[in-house]
Amino acid sequence: MTPDFASLVASAAEPREMQRRTDLCEPGWTFWERRTLNIHRVVGLFRAKEPLGDACTLDSQLRGVLARDFKRAWWRGIAYGVVVSVGDFTLTPDDLPILVDAYENNKGTMQWVVFIAGDARQVTGVHTWIEGYLSPVYRAILETLTRQGYQVASVRKEKDGLLRFLTGVANAQTMLRTGRVALPEFRDPFEKRP
Repeated sequence: MTPDFASLVASAAEPREMQRRTDLCEPGWTFWERRTLNIHRVVGLFRAKEPLGDACTLDSQLRGVLARDFKRAWWRGIAYGVVVSVGDFTLTPDDLPILVDAYENNKGTMQWVVFIAGDARQVTGVHTWIEGYLSPVYRAILETLTRQGYQVASVRKEKDGLLRFLTGVANAQTMLRTGRVALPEFRDPFEKRP
């Protein structure tokens, strides 16, 4: 029996005050959104009916649909998390970092992607390096799938050298003033470490 992934995602998104969008007509997609004056976040569930190809093709497909249905306002950014459900196709953790962004961009920031190969009962997720508004949704989805007997692997997209330097400076300055870091790192309880 196939789990009800829409209910699973909805229960993970609900604590973040995300509402299901029933007015969008994208075949195979379900969306949850939180939009206020200063925050715009979207979680999507994509049930793939056809083979996906590779990670680059999947990336283009996901970003194309999200850009078509959700517009970034000039005064606030937009960030996404996407769950992809497909029968027997799997990607390895090494294939996934291309799917998420290391920093905000003007087209919308992909914070994480969870890839569910239902026939194999395998889940592979990738999350960007920074803790974000949608990070609790990512962890809740992986935790629920683990409890349901799925084999879960997760990776984190790391910062490049320049970003490590810049975040180090920002964190040091903020720590001196407030006692906290400016840019908290994402902590992944499911991450596979070498």
